Amino acid sequence: MKLPKIQAIVMSITLPFILITNLQTWADENPQTVKKELRAVKTEQPPTIDGILNDLCWQDAPQTIGFTDERTGKPAKNQSVGWLVYTDEAIYVGLYLYDDTPDKIVARQVKNQTRISGEDWVSFSLDPFHTHQFSDRNFFIVNPLGTKYAHLATGRAEKSEWIGLWKTAAQIVEDGWVVEMEIPWQMLDYPDTTEPVRMGINLDRFQQRTGERSWWCNLGVQEFRENDGHWIDVLPPQRKRELKLLPYLIGGISETETDEREYTARGGADLRYEVTQQLRLIGTANPDFDNIEQAVEGIDFSYGERYVEDRRPFFSEGGNVYNVGGLLHSRRIVDMDGGLKLFGKIGKNTSVGTLGAYHRNNQNLILQASRSLTATSSISTAFLSHHRRDSEANNVTHFSGDVRHNKISAASTLTQSWTGESDGREGNVSLRYNGSLFEPEIAAFFIDPDFVNRLGFHPFTGYRGGYLQGSIKNEWREGFIRSVNFWAGALASNTYEGEVFRRNVSTFLRLLTHSDYGLSMSWDGGRFEEFTDSVFNVRLSIRDSDKFNNVSVGYTGGEQADNRIHRISGDLNLRVHDFTAGLSSSIQWHFERRYQQILTLAYDFSPALSLGSRLIWQVEGINIYFALRRSGYAGTDFFIILGDPNASEFKQRLVAKVLRAF
Repeated sequence: MKLPKIQAIVMSITLPFILITNLQTWADENPQTVKKELRAVKTEQPPTIDGILNDLCWQDAPQTIGFTDERTGKPAKNQSVGWLVYTDEAIYVGLYLYDDTPDKIVARQVKNQTRISGEDWVSFSLDPFHTHQFSDRNFFIVNPLGTKYAHLATGRAEKSEWIGLWKTAAQIVEDGWVVEMEIPWQMLDYPDTTEPVRMGINLDRFQQRTGERSWWCNLGVQEFRENDGHWIDVLPPQRKRELKLLPYLIGGISETETDEREYTARGGADLRYEVTQQLRLIGTANPDFDNIEQAVEGIDFSYGERYVEDRRPFFSEGGNVYNVGGLLHSRRIVDMDGGLKLFGKIGKNTSVGTLGAYHRNNQNLILQASRSLTATSSISTAFLSHHRRDSEANNVTHFSGDVRHNKISAASTLTQSWTGESDGREGNVSLRYNGSLFEPEIAAFFIDPDFVNRLGFHPFTGYRGGYLQGSIKNEWREGFIRSVNFWAGALASNTYEGEVFRRNVSTFLRLLTHSDYGLSMSWDGGRFEEFTDSVFNVRLSIRDSDKFNNVSVGYTGGEQADNRIHRISGDLNLRVHDFTAGLSSSIQWHFERRYQQILTLAYDFSPALSLGSRLIWQVEGINIYFALRRSGYAGTDFFIILGDPNASEFKQRLVAKVLRAF
């Protein structure tokens, strides 16, 4: 029986307060267990960032020593030493990373702000507000070539001037490799204080050859962040509030469906303003979404809509703040004439975010707030509103909380929607054991038939049930097998009328060898409504960790939706000097034969300047586009694009775009 609207409102407000009370009780019983501290040293002679640790400031700096293998808990075989000093302008990090076989150090990535994986790297993490929450952590990662990647706490778009112009230098030496970093305070959010404070810090290193990840303060494979180290008595400078503009101009020519030429010229701009030391205002007017290369939806069979990530920079900025409970799927916002975002801190433990997106036919609003109770517990709330001229308004409220006591964690969410005269709810509760080898989890969930969130990703509604799952993971530093990951889960859910919605049992096994071969196998079986499924998948990869030179092949077979299914897929990536090529191919025989081939080609004249192309060949048609781009580094960016990167078929279209940050 459906609850009256007033009762639903009372429930959506009362339950979160009960949850908050219980979370606070659990959190008070969960003390922090930090073991290491580092005294803050302010220097008048900052180092020269050249990858040589001969500067005078390093001689007086305290050392971070005693790195631990996260898996074994024993001292790392190849140790590391770090130094940390600061000035009123920047934080400086020096690292000496010993390696008994320096000729086998792996370093491949040369483009800044590209995720570094499958090679050696070292990371410095900073938690300025000392909350030990992942949402407040900043990561600065460098490989042995000096290539850098920054993950800032709130999330940041890719333009270098907006991320922050930090410096790195690295070199391989006879007994390992050396790194220096310069991180300007201006690119960080930190407390507004006139007294020395305590911040959370850590250093961790990954050695590709052995698979060893070692920490200064060992967080373990579960990464329990309350075990971070402390940087004590640091006095950050008063922040300078900045106003940055990123205008762009576009000119182009295209051919219409009637074979007529159409000329276009337009402009727009993004704005970034620091309202306070912890609050950022982001604005955009007439944003350019047409020339952003979006991710491609696959052809693998799915009963519902597939999730496809959003790569548009406006939604990346502050994205960590707005990603609450998976409520917002920004690709739902298709048309936008302008937008505003205000996000950041309003206290040590409280983060807020607002997002407004305007179009003449629809308007969208998101309000979000989260608060960390302790290092291992937090609560969040959000409100989403979607208005269209041709439909009724859709409003959604959301509450969630999570807590961990030692290795046991619990989480719960409750979401309420209103659309016209109807309202609906969804919610879930889960309990998990975060073991170093074994991680079981049990959960229950529901989503009402009348639940509507037009800004979220909810392929199905009107079902409820639960699941039980668990994984076993282990790693070995020597021998043939490098790592094993086995996962199994069972799910059961019914419709609100009591009929079967889904019955599913899944297993997954992945093996990785020290010679860099990967083998994965999985099986999924059960029912979806009236359909029966039993699908087996196997995949073999060679040079599994090397993202530039690798090959993999896979086969999927069995029965899905009461029909035989076969799918063959493969990936091939090659890099020769400055030329890279990638081919992803998939052919599926199911209700009908479908295929998809994606070929990407790129030639790098420099890390900043490249000529690239992407070809997508599938049943719907063939699309190809070419782009000469100068991007990802400070200064003027430009793009010359032939074709449309997101069309289903090739378009005769030539566009030139120029943008620069001020």
